[in-house]
Amino acid sequence: EALKVNDTLKKIHLYAGEGAALGTEGGVAIAEALKVNKTLKIINLWGNDLGPKGGKAIAEALKVNRTIESIDLNYNELGPEGVIAIAEALKVNKTIKVIKLGGNDLDEAA
Repeated sequence: EALKVNDTLKKIHLYAGEGAALGTEGGVAIAEALKVNKTLKIINLWGNDLGPKGGKAIAEALKVNRTIESIDLNYNELGPEGVIAIAEALKVNKTIKVIKLGGNDLDEAA
């Protein structure tokens, strides 16, 4: 909720240590905040086990967010479904300059 109303924060690192992952629910909540946040430029969600549903939620947020320039989604178990949704979002998002998607259980489809 805080990210929805924050008007000063430019960068956030939510790198997950062992046992501290946001999970799918957390990913969906972050995505909802990104839809309305107007200041965040860099977000690191490395290793948060967002899963395909969290990946799709982030993708929907990236379609409307116009401030994020860099997003780290490494090791989030997005799978092909989540990564393909992110790729589709990048077709309309013109602000992302850096995106990291390593370690997301991809196959040839993604």
